[in-house]
Amino acid sequence: MMRGDGTIRKGGVELALQDFEGQILNVLKDGVIVMDHERKIITMNDAAEQLTGWRLGEPVPYCSFCQQRKVERGEERCYLIQHERSPYFTSEMPTYSGKMVDVEMNTARILNDPVSGSTYYLLVLRDFTERKRREAHALREQMVRELIQAREEEHERLAQELHDGVGQSLFSIALALGALQSDVKDVEKKEYIESVLAEVSRLIDNVKGYSKRLRPIELDQFGLGSALSVLVDSFATQYPLVVFHTDIRLSFRYDRVIEINIYRIIQEALVNSMKYAHPNTIDVRIVERNGGIDLSLKDDGVGFDPQKVVKGLGLRHMEERAKTIHGTFTLQSIPGQGTDISVSVPLERGLYDTD
Repeated sequence: MMRGDGTIRKGGVELALQDFEGQILNVLKDGVIVMDHERKIITMNDAAEQLTGWRLGEPVPYCSFCQQRKVERGEERCYLIQHERSPYFTSEMPTYSGKMVDVEMNTARILNDPVSGSTYYLLVLRDFTERKRREAHALREQMVRELIQAREEEHERLAQELHDGVGQSLFSIALALGALQSDVKDVEKKEYIESVLAEVSRLIDNVKGYSKRLRPIELDQFGLGSALSVLVDSFATQYPLVVFHTDIRLSFRYDRVIEINIYRIIQEALVNSMKYAHPNTIDVRIVERNGGIDLSLKDDGVGFDPQKVVKGLGLRHMEERAKTIHGTFTLQSIPGQGTDISVSVPLERGLYDTD
């Protein structure tokens, strides 16, 4: 609108700009507050109100850090105002309801009014609760990965000691008893030595079995595909009435962490199936495709309702192992129609060709 002196009155534009600025502030997810030198709230956006529950005209309370920190005479209790150029820092801020909320915060002096002598500050609050929850979850997953890795390393060490220590000692005893038996003429003594040899032989087989369960030797020597074939064959021998179908298509050696965790998932799934499902048929499939490994184990056993049955240790261990190698774990089961366990693992950790 033109004034009489030819100038343009900008009141309408200024109001529009103020409204536009308000819309921008309300779009922001961070809480934005303008307060004066007495900490009275002059204005704030919707995010700040939702986060804190504070009201216009009320004083901004001090955070838990500032409430407790020691201040010198004449020093501002608010750390951020005292150090106007300080970066974001985290603390707890009391809300209107009295609840403490974790926030990242920063402040800046934005205006000194020479007329009133008031100083105005911009306070930015960022809800830190969800971030802390994510960080705690990530830390927990990291701890689980490290625990699983430490356990596998201990299993490997124990398996090696059983094989090279106890196993070799028992084998030496068996050789000595065999030599002694050939020199003994007494029939009863020969039979006694023979019974002892049989017991030592059983012990050797047991030690081999324990060592293999702790750390399958085929996995280290020949890779995941061969180790899984031997694993399924061992279950087929142990359960001759169950039909096992296998589809294993792996052409590479993979990172040791990937190999042992996939092996343990299949092993645990087979144990669970035989223990609880009582199947007639089990299908084991593991293939590499699209830059990852997909594995599944299906049985035609009794099945169960996942919504009504609490996950046992076996299922939880499989799920944790899948997460350890950044994989996804899926369980589908219907009472009377069997169970299907699927895991997809990305090959981000690297691989190398087999000979």
